[in-house]
Amino acid sequence: MNQMIYNRCVGTRYCANNCPYKVRRFNWFEYDTNSAFKNVNPSQNDLGRMVLNPDVVVRARGVMEKCSLCVQRLQEGKLNAKREGRTVKEGEINTACAQSCPTHAITFGDYKMKDSELNKMWKPEERSYHLLEELDVQPNVFYQTKVRNVEEEKA
Repeated sequence: MNQMIYNRCVGTRYCANNCPYKVRRFNWFEYDTNSAFKNVNPSQNDLGRMVLNPDVVVRARGVMEKCSLCVQRLQEGKLNAKREGRTVKEGEINTACAQSCPTHAITFGDYKMKDSELNKMWKPEERSYHLLEELDVQPNVFYQTKVRNVEEEKA
């Protein structure tokens, strides 16, 4: 996981230029004080700020943004398992995007668990692939190709 220390970012945008996946985005706006966002941003008043997740940092204008793979959820799940003296169970930790996806197009889990659902889904000889495999960046995200009806194509 490639994490970012937001309070060290000075906004040079070099990381966006060098990211092979092009997932870093520059934060151009001051969302918490800009009145143009008051209909969509709850942090415009004191009561609205109470709905914000305290585990997620609200970044200021002029810094780079990227998905953190819900590192706060990962750390909490690992800590709870450690307190109970056990390993993390399959499906115990989930990212926000995977949790909210109604079609289960996004699946989160530990690939190293041999009998996990995620491990069963990934078969290199079938539909799964890594983005930018030719660069050998060894990402932890797998993609699957589109399922096509091969019988219709033959007819």
